[in-house]
Amino acid sequence: MNTWKATLGRAAGQGGRRWRARLGVLAALAGLLAVPVVTVAPGVASAGAIVPCPGTITSWKLISSSRAGRVWEGYRYTLYSATPTFLVSDGQLLDNGTDSTVSYTITSRVSQTFSIQTTIGISATGQQDFLTTNVSTQIVSTQVTERGVSIQVPVPPRTRLIAEYGVEAYQVSYAVEAWRATTRINEQPVTGGRCEEWGYYPQNSTAPTHIEGWRLRIG
Repeated sequence: MNTWKATLGRAAGQGGRRWRARLGVLAALAGLLAVPVVTVAPGVASAGAIVPCPGTITSWKLISSSRAGRVWEGYRYTLYSATPTFLVSDGQLLDNGTDSTVSYTITSRVSQTFSIQTTIGISATGQQDFLTTNVSTQIVSTQVTERGVSIQVPVPPRTRLIAEYGVEAYQVSYAVEAWRATTRINEQPVTGGRCEEWGYYPQNSTAPTHIEGWRLRIG
């Protein structure tokens, strides 16, 4: 095929002591069994620790402001992988059942909106800047495909043409780390200042670009 383009009451005597001993063993086992659940849960293991604000924080967002001061949230991004993909807004099948090559004119009939899709439960700033800087300058926050775009294609005899209209995009795997900092009302966070670790958020995003067009395949 050619291609373009998730309460125990008190226990008395020896019997009570044996019962408490058994409870101690069960509690110890329960504690051991609980460890894997804690280690695989998302988030920074030492969340809540007070550390110097890293110089690698790329953006800060104001969370709250009062006379007592301001609360900020800062973010750092780490890229793991980026894979090109194609997001389809319209698709058509054309069968040439003849013994001759036939020229077909195909026109897109559907317009669809594609936006950066994320899986994190955090409203972080600087995401698009991170993606355009580290993945592709062609990435946009939203791309709306056109309707009525035509293309003329010769289809060989006894073959099927699969014609898809859409946008070029990337499947991106990365992580967002967050910190929080408190400052005076007229100040902003600074590198080396007092920060609280707030979370680690693994992320898988679909990021569209502004490049759209036809993808043709003979099947």
